[in-house]
This record gives sequence, C-alpha cells and structure tokens, in this order.
Amino acid sequence: MKKVYRLAIVLFSAAVMVSCGDSFLTRDPYGSTITQGQYEQLSNQLEGSMRGIYSMMYAVSDHDQFGKRSIDMYGDLMCGDMALTNYTYGWFYTDEQGQGRTGRTGYIWYYYYSMLHNVNAVLYAAQGGASASADNVIKRIAAYGLPNNVNTKGDNVVYYTIDAVGDTIASYTEVEAEVANCYAQALTMRGYIYSNLLMLYCEVSQDVSDFNTELSFPLYNEFNMEAAQPLATMSTVYAQVESDLTNAIDYFTAFSEVTRSSKLSVDKSVAAGILAYSYLNKGKPNGHGDAYTQAYTNAQKYALMGISSTDASILPRRDLLETGFNNVNNTSWIWGQDVTVETAGGLASFFGQVDIHSYSYAWSGDTKAIDENLYKSIPDYDARKLWFNDGSVNSTYKYCPDGKFYSASNRNSTKADDIDREWLSDNVFMRVEALYLIAAEASYRLNNDADAITYLTAITDERIAEGMDSEYSTWKSGLNHSNLLAAIEYNWRVELWGEGYGLQTFRRLASEVLGETERKRGANHSANAGSTIKPGSEYTFQMPSSESSYNPTINTTTNAPKRVINK
Repeated sequence: MKKVYRLAIVLFSAAVMVSCGDSFLTRDPYGSTITQGQYEQLSNQLEGSMRGIYSMMYAVSDHDQFGKRSIDMYGDLMCGDMALTNYTYGWFYTDEQGQGRTGRTGYIWYYYYSMLHNVNAVLYAAQGGASASADNVIKRIAAYGLPNNVNTKGDNVVYYTIDAVGDTIASYTEVEAEVANCYAQALTMRGYIYSNLLMLYCEVSQDVSDFNTELSFPLYNEFNMEAAQPLATMSTVYAQVESDLTNAIDYFTAFSEVTRSSKLSVDKSVAAGILAYSYLNKGKPNGHGDAYTQAYTNAQKYALMGISSTDASILPRRDLLETGFNNVNNTSWIWGQDVTVETAGGLASFFGQVDIHSYSYAWSGDTKAIDENLYKSIPDYDARKLWFNDGSVNSTYKYCPDGKFYSASNRNSTKADDIDREWLSDNVFMRVEALYLIAAEASYRLNNDADAITYLTAITDERIAEGMDSEYSTWKSGLNHSNLLAAIEYNWRVELWGEGYGLQTFRRLASEVLGETERKRGANHSANAGSTIKPGSEYTFQMPSSESSYNPTINTTTNAPKRVINK
C-alpha cells in the first residue's frame, strides 16, 4: 500500500504477535482434503491469532496511545465532556484544546488499518488460505448454507444442514464449528474497524444522497493489502459494515454451542451492538426519507438483539457506587478486558490517566474530570452525581471520577503510601446500557415515544439517589416528545462518561438538542475554558497526508476528501 503503512503493519504484528504464520497462510498445508487433525491445528491457530488482534485493543505505543481506551479519551476531551483540569505533563493537552484531530489522526488511522491487516489474515486462513479447498468448513457453509439444527452425539457436537439443491448432508464437527466461530469473530472485528473509521473520518450525513457521493477511505478486504485501493464511497463502506456484521451474527447464531472464552472475545451480542450503533450514526435527525427510517429501524432491531443475546444486565441501583467500573465481571459489561500483571499498561493506560486512587498522571497533576457544566446539570435525584468528586474534601480532585473509574484497592485514600501501584483495573469496551440508549434514541426517531421512554427509564430507574424517589418520579412522569431527546442525550453523556461515546453524541445530537446553539465548555478546562463549540467539520478526523502521498489512487485535487492533514 505504502512504505509508511507497511512499516506500521510490521511493527504492530511484531509487538502483539498476531501473525498467523507461514505454516498456514502462505502455502497450501492441507492439499485437497482437510483432515480433522488439520482442522484442530487451524482452530488453535485462529484462536491464537484472534487473541493477538484483541490485544491490539489495549496495545501501548506511548503514554497517550494505548488502543481503544485512549481513542475514547480523545473524543471525550474534544467534545468537552471530559476536562483536563490541570496541565502538568502534557498528555492529551491538544485534545483538551479541541485540536486532537490534528495530533491524533495518524495514530488512529494506522491503529485501525494495522488491526485490519491482521483481521484479514484470519479471514483468509479460515477460508482455507491459498488452497481454498472445497472441503474447508467456510466453503462448505457457503455452498450448503448455515446449519439449522444441532445433534449431540456423545461428547462431540455435529451440526447438520441440507443442501438446497439436493439431499446432500454436510456435517460440521465441534472443531469445525470453532473455526466458523473464529471466522465470525474476525468478521465482527472488521465491521467494528470500518464502522469506527466511518464515525471518526466521515462527516455526519446531511442528505441520503451523500452516502453515494461522499468519499471516505480505502477498503481492504483481502489478505494481501499491498495493492493500493481507491477511496470508497460512504455507501460502499456502510454496505461492507452491514454485510460483515450480519454475516457474523448468522454464524454466531448457527454455531451457538461455541461459547467465548472470556469477555475479551466478541460474540453475537457484541456484533449486534456494533451494528446497532453503526445504524444509529447513519441516520439523520428527524429521519427524513425511507433510507433513514430503515436505519433507525435496524438500529432498534439490533440493539434489542444485543440485549436479548447477552447475560449482561443494567447495573442495579444497589451496586451503582460500589463497582467502580474496574472489573470485567461487572454485570453490565458485554465486552471488556481482564487486565492482568502481564497485560497492565501502567501509567500508559486509561486508569493511569484518570484514576486519582492509583499512581497515575491524574493523581500527580494531570487531572481529568467531568465538564463542570455537565456536572452541574446532574440533578440531586440522580445517583450518578456521586460518581464524581464534589471537591468538598480535596479541591485538587474536584469533579474527578471518584465513584466511577477508580482503583478498588484503596479508594478511600489519595495518600502516596496508599495508592494503587499495580494498575490492574479492567477496561470496558461495551456495556448493555449503551444498547438500551440506542434502542431509546432509535424509537424516538421512529416516533415511538412510549418505547423510547421504556428503554430510557430501564436505566434511570436504577439511578435514583437515596431518598429521592419522589423527585425522580416527578421527572419521569413529565417525559414527553418535546423533552425526550434531550433526556436521551443527557444519559449518553452522563451514563457513559469516559467510555468513548461523547464525540459521536455531540456530532449526532448537540445541534438539534441545543437548537443550533453552541455548547459551552465549563470553567474547569485547562484550555479554552468557557469557550463555545459546535458540531462541524473540525470535529471530523482528517486522513493523514501520508495516505495520499503513497497511495497513487488518491488525487488530492480531484477525489480526496477535504480532510487531509500533514501527518
């Protein structure tokens, strides 16, 4: 593709050891017939490769570059919901200034394309690699269709389906099912990558026709990514996202007996959640036209599918101030990382940046807090106000997360001798509450206020402060179409503060909720305190100029987006 890009691929692959290896990627290891033993080998290799891909979600390249959770911070700082309240070390300072898109665009771009390279490698291997044998399970599924029933024979599960043409029965062993599951995981991750690139590098659509004309970024769906690809239209990318994720859901459904080893692996609920969020961000305020109506219909559909296919449940009121959002076993977490001594990023981690109860940048000077104006908008009957330090004991940490994102080892102290120095707090990637908010917002767009209120209050019913039930009931009874969208936006910003939804909420809803006025940053921002911000092109990340320089299919004067930057 380009020299800079190829180098990035090598570095990422070496760092996280996700290379699938010459043993089954670059030559035909199986011949014309794949044996059960070879499937077992392939399954193990694919599972190992997927673990490597997941490790990129938290791979560290610098103290402000540590995978997904650092990207979450960029967005939340850019939109003003998170405030860098004190400037000491400099990490994330440009993001606080609202200039994160300038400093971060290259890292984010190569982060996702490096991950894409490895995802495509898994998809290639799962399809039989260079041999593409008809005996490969993915090829047989393509020919016969997905299994429609499961029979258990002893300790081995065999899946059966009937050829649509004849009576041929294709059987899939338990190991083959595991291969198909890895294939579904890789499809999910590719859909996830492209959906994130759409949200970060493309403008919010103003008309449905924009999807067919607006250029986005190159699509790479083959194992060999050396051949430069042109910029794809937004409609092409959305179609790819929808295809990858719906196919993944079909595979997860068909091979439901294969369970994930941990919450770090994606499954049907995660795939549905990613797809639901993609559809939500594809829609247009007021839902003009059938295309937008269909986007919101699908957003609701897949959000509810994600809810129904997971064991996760809304964090109950009794646990709201006790979980700290630091443990992957949290009942509301659908997707997350169990941080261990071996995988801890130390200071180069989300908790190393925000947790005042650990040895962190926040504890020692670079405090990150909820925006003062947003904090003051939280009513007393909302228990989530207690997630944040009110400054009454120590003004240094005013508005910092104190009931959310804190180390559990010694929460009651910020003394040097007491703070956590292990950084073992876990990383959240998706919570079930986000799916309820997707369903609520989509229902509102479809003019179904009753359902929207049901999905929204499923969360807020569990967020009532002690002794404030009456005040909450008054608010709940007053919900109607005129104030419902503002209530949904508020809950996106408060419930999911620090979890990476802030920038998209701002881009998608702020102008409409605020009546085309600007959002004002609170007084606790270290840069641009009190300044106003408004959704616009400046909150769309720009394609690095190195992409256009080394990709001959991109002509910056004719077909490149206006979002090119010298990085």
